[in-house]
Amino acid sequence: MSLAKLINHGGGEKHSLSKALLKSFSLATVFTTTLVLSSVSSAEAFTTFTNRTAWQAAVDAIAGSVTTTDTFTNNIASAQTITLDSGIVSANSSPPAVAFGDNSVSGGFFNNATDGDAGNASATITWTFPSPVFAFGADFTSANAGGLNLTGNFDGTGNQTLLVNDSIGGENGFLGIIGNANFSSIVFGNNITTTDTFFIDSASFASVASVPVAVPEPGMITGLVFLGGGLVVRCLAKRR
Repeated sequence: MSLAKLINHGGGEKHSLSKALLKSFSLATVFTTTLVLSSVSSAEAFTTFTNRTAWQAAVDAIAGSVTTTDTFTNNIASAQTITLDSGIVSANSSPPAVAFGDNSVSGGFFNNATDGDAGNASATITWTFPSPVFAFGADFTSANAGGLNLTGNFDGTGNQTLLVNDSIGGENGFLGIIGNANFSSIVFGNNITTTDTFFIDSASFASVASVPVAVPEPGMITGLVFLGGGLVVRCLAKRR
């Protein structure tokens, strides 16, 4: 019989709520608190999406969020550092100097390449956003298996790295991220020492004045659990 059923029973059963039951309930409250806090500590630091519609819906659900999407409409000539129409600054590491049209915009795509040992292309490409963001998403084309990766400090505790191909399930697809903290930049790199040429379409990012915490603070949860427990115990005591 659950505690709720015991509370709602009338007649003689209400007198069976003894001190022993109150003590048992107090212990259960402590145990419940422990379980809740354990679940909080194991929460993920950020969330990834492979569907743009789902990513956008999650972004829009955050009050005050503003999404900017760069559709790469205007061509931008290849250079070591370029500024995209959205205000993102794209910078290729050097050496080597950019070649083969890397770090450019043409035909509605952002074009670039990475090389793990910087032999034929830049080892890293850094995108710096015009202001801190809490979410990023883009459509990728030709992301080789085990090659192109994406790194960012998505929860404020340090950098996390994702393999793009593994994350989207192939060479082509959408990858979206919603962090638990604002981040100012992301870095594209390469896990292997062969060149990975890739293209990006419709790069989106979202910002908001302050990022809501996805998981309630442990202290708040503890207070709520004990408050709830205290109210029920008080109710039980009064019914005695």
